[in-house]
Amino acid sequence: MIAQTDTLSCDILICGAGIAGSALACALRNRGYSVVQVELSDRPLDTARGDHFQCVVVDILEQWGALDAFWAAGAEKRHGAIYCSDTDDVLLQSDYSDLPIPHPYYAYLHHELIGDTFLKLAAENPNYTLFRPARAREFEVGPEGIRSLTLKLPEDHAAPDGFTPGQTVIIKPRLVVGADGRGSRVRDVLGIPAQAHEYDNPLVVLFAPRSEMDPLNRVITYMGSHGTLTKVPRAFGGWKIGFPIRKSDIAFWKTATPKLRRNAIAARAPHLEHLEAEVGGFYPVKLVNTDRWVQGNTVLVGDACHAMHPARGQGMNVAIRCLAKMLPLLPDPSDLANADVLHQRLKAYESSVKPAIDKVLADNHARGEEMDSLDAAVIARSAAAMKMINDNPEMLRRYRLQSAGYADPLGTPSTL
Repeated sequence: MIAQTDTLSCDILICGAGIAGSALACALRNRGYSVVQVELSDRPLDTARGDHFQCVVVDILEQWGALDAFWAAGAEKRHGAIYCSDTDDVLLQSDYSDLPIPHPYYAYLHHELIGDTFLKLAAENPNYTLFRPARAREFEVGPEGIRSLTLKLPEDHAAPDGFTPGQTVIIKPRLVVGADGRGSRVRDVLGIPAQAHEYDNPLVVLFAPRSEMDPLNRVITYMGSHGTLTKVPRAFGGWKIGFPIRKSDIAFWKTATPKLRRNAIAARAPHLEHLEAEVGGFYPVKLVNTDRWVQGNTVLVGDACHAMHPARGQGMNVAIRCLAKMLPLLPDPSDLANADVLHQRLKAYESSVKPAIDKVLADNHARGEEMDSLDAAVIARSAAAMKMINDNPEMLRRYRLQSAGYADPLGTPSTL
C-alpha cells in the first residue's frame, strides 16, 4: 500500500508537456535518465497552432529515431512556399526540393498529433512517469535552484502506475527543465526577468476544405492592400487560414455568416472568394525574451524563455533545435548528481546558444511587425522585398536555406 505522501527522486523533471516539453522527453528516452514530466492540462493541444517541422528539424527527428513515428501518425511532406499579390501574381517562390540537405522538405502534422507522438515515444523510457493533469505550483527553491516540487494528484483522474488519486507526491530532481510556456511558473519562482512585447493585432485562424490540390503541398501567402492572408495545407486534407485582424474585429468573426466570411477573405485574396471557412480560434501574439535561461540546476526551454511571433513559423522548430544543442552538453546520468558540473554544462549551453536566439528573435520581431501591420504601405514594401529576393538567384538561395533552417544564427553548415 502506497503512503498518502510519497517522495519520488528522479534525474530530470520536465515541467510542461507542450511541444518543447514532450520533444525533450522523447529525445531523452534512450539516454538512461529517469524522467518525470508534469502537465496541468489533460486536453489535447490546440490543433490550430504550429503544424510543421523545418527541414533541419526533420533531420533532428531522424537522429532521435523519431521520424518514422511521425510518418506513421500521418505526417505529410511540404516542398515549398509561395508569396503572391492579392491578384495572385507570384512575388516569391521558394522550393526546397533541390537544396543539398538531408531532408529537402518540411514535415507537417496537426499540432495535437505532434505532441501525442512525442509523448508516446517518451513512454518507451521504462523510467518515465507522466503526471497529467497535475498542477506544478509548489516549488521549494534554494540557491542551487529548484529542490523539489510538491504535487497533489487530482482525486477525479487516474494516477500513473504506483500512485493513487488524491495522493501527495514530492518530486526531488537533479535537473529541472521549465517547458511551461510563455507564462512560465518555473521562470517566475526563480525570479528570472523577462521582456515581453504584445503585438497590436491578434490572429484569426479558420479551417476550410481543400479547394484544389497541389502535389507540392505549398503554403501560399497573399499580400495586398487589405492585409496579408496565409493558406496552409493540413494533413489529412483541408486548409488552415490565418491572418491578423484588429481586436475590434473579433466580434465580427465570432458572429459572421458564411457569406460575410467569404467576403472578408476575398478582400484579402480574391482568388479565394468561394472558400467556405469556419473560425477555429483567435490568438493574441506576444514576444517573450528572458535575461537568462539558467539558474542553478534549472534551465528554461521553448516559449518559457523565447516565445516569438508566428510570422515565420519558427516557434516550435527553434525550441527543438535548441534542445538538440542542449542534449549533448548534459552530464551522463551517473554524473548528474554533481551540482557544479550540471550548472557548468547548463551555462555552457546558455552561453553558446542564447546569443544566436537573441538574433533570431530580433529578426523574427521585425517580420512579426510587418505581418502585424494592416497598413497598405507597409505591406507593399514587404511585397517588394519578396519580389527582389525572388529576382536575385543568390538571395533566393540564401532565403530558401534560411527557411529550411540551415542559414540562420543557430548555425550554418559550412558545406552549404
